[in-house]
Amino acid sequence: MTRILILMLLFSNLVICQVDSEIKYFKDKYGQTEVESGPYMLEIKKINDSVTTHIFSKTKKGQKIWTQSYLGNQPYGIWYRYDKKGNIESTRDYNFTLKYGEFIPENAIKYSELRMSIQSDSNNEKIHQHIVKNFRYPEIAQEQGIQGKVTFQFTIDENGKVDNLRILEGADITLDTECFSIMNSLKELEPYKKDGQNVLVYKTMPITFKLQ
Repeated sequence: MTRILILMLLFSNLVICQVDSEIKYFKDKYGQTEVESGPYMLEIKKINDSVTTHIFSKTKKGQKIWTQSYLGNQPYGIWYRYDKKGNIESTRDYNFTLKYGEFIPENAIKYSELRMSIQSDSNNEKIHQHIVKNFRYPEIAQEQGIQGKVTFQFTIDENGKVDNLRILEGADITLDTECFSIMNSLKELEPYKKDGQNVLVYKTMPITFKLQ
């Protein structure tokens, strides 16, 4: 009898620990047109009260196309995109904590004090190319019609290291997170000089998310 009770308790614990999941079907590989039954499927697994994992794959072959996790509506953890052979094609890192509010390190110089023209600053083009290359409009923001401008600040130290990323003016948690992800992956730029010496500089820029 005792053994039966232990087995029943173990089974009940397994049931409680099972991850809740929901499946949706789509007729396109972009997951935009939902249908009752289609060639693509999205499985949404509820890991706990806060975290869900989304797995998008082909219905028949079960071949994964991408996996994404969310903490509420905020992208979370490492996102993966797979090639046709099922190998990881690319990743996107959301393992960070959003930081808001201005932070100016001691001895940092405001970018405008350098009195550089946009045309003569090679870093502006590097930053622009980096944003264009890594820009992604969050799916949840698209579905909910969320738009806005996120203004952020960062520093470039004497060796060109990009650091102290902060959001000065947010728009929405999904857009703020995406902006942070884009700029968090920018690690190095050309160091700035003043009076012939490399200096620590802080700079402010915006990223605009606009639906067409």
